[in-house]
Amino acid sequence: MEKHIHINIGRQIGAGGLEVACELGKRLDIRVYDKELLTLAAKESGLDHSVFAREDEKDNLSMNTGFSFSSFAEAITNTFRPSVYNSNTIFTIQSQVIRRLAEEGSTIFVGRCADYVLRDFKGCISVFITSSMKDRIHRIRTINKYGDTRGVSDDKLADLLEKGDRKRASYYGDYTFKTWGAAESYDMCLSTSLLGVDGCADIIEETIRRRLL
Repeated sequence: MEKHIHINIGRQIGAGGLEVACELGKRLDIRVYDKELLTLAAKESGLDHSVFAREDEKDNLSMNTGFSFSSFAEAITNTFRPSVYNSNTIFTIQSQVIRRLAEEGSTIFVGRCADYVLRDFKGCISVFITSSMKDRIHRIRTINKYGDTRGVSDDKLADLLEKGDRKRASYYGDYTFKTWGAAESYDMCLSTSLLGVDGCADIIEETIRRRLL
């Protein structure tokens, strides 16, 4: 791929945004950056990885073994817990890494306001992935990274997902001055409930090949 292409994916929790990103990465042979970005930011800044993890919008959903409903609830509601480092400083470091990676080659970024960080780059497309609450709950229950949710009612999971989404919306709004999840904030909004992961990847890939390559 001669031209650098940058796909920036925002997503509701449990909507399958990372799955769409990984599918596109395989099809287009482009590296996907999700949590890997935290490791790079820590390495380049000299700060401990945990500093970035605490500020990360998605770290709260990485459940380890020993899951309990209370730990899941605490993880979501404590997203963006303040740290001894200024949040703006951490965002700046992370943004510098995003821009450097984009300068070096084609990229797919999941979350982290990458669409705003790369707003002056050519060859960018920003996508928001959404899904029905029913499908999001199903994905939360079946994907291992979210932990064991047995014994947790659908209503409680839905409440937690909505709270987590509000945290993401606040984070995105604070740094981009745009509205998270709103159609006008992105080039396209797609539903995995309607199209499936492959269907969303099909549309994004076709758009890239028609408009950016």
